[in-house]
Amino acid sequence: MLKRALLCTAAFVFAASVGYTAPKAAASKSWAGYVTDSKCAMNAKARTNEACVKKCVAAGAKLVLYDTYNHKVYQLDPQSAVSDHAGHHVRISGTMAGDTITVTSVKMLGMTKPAAAKSKM
Repeated sequence: MLKRALLCTAAFVFAASVGYTAPKAAASKSWAGYVTDSKCAMNAKARTNEACVKKCVAAGAKLVLYDTYNHKVYQLDPQSAVSDHAGHHVRISGTMAGDTITVTSVKMLGMTKPAAAKSKM
């Protein structure tokens, strides 16, 4: 009886270990938007003004990504990865945890300012 119980327990442990897989690492994704400051991210004019963004960051604001597709603001880590892109339209690749993107790469996009309204001729 004891031998049978041990065999059943061993079979159960083996079956459980076969079904276990290690957690997968977060998949890398990308987001397009403007590198701006946490204070002015929701202000359409200020978020693309490089001088304004740098001034706010110097005053203690953090660099963030304003996602132009989802109209959301994401925290960026490390800040040094995006510090040269204040006010620029970029595509950021990395992984997200909560509302923070861990940046692995930054690529400038063609449009650095929002499209201006067409003037009448």
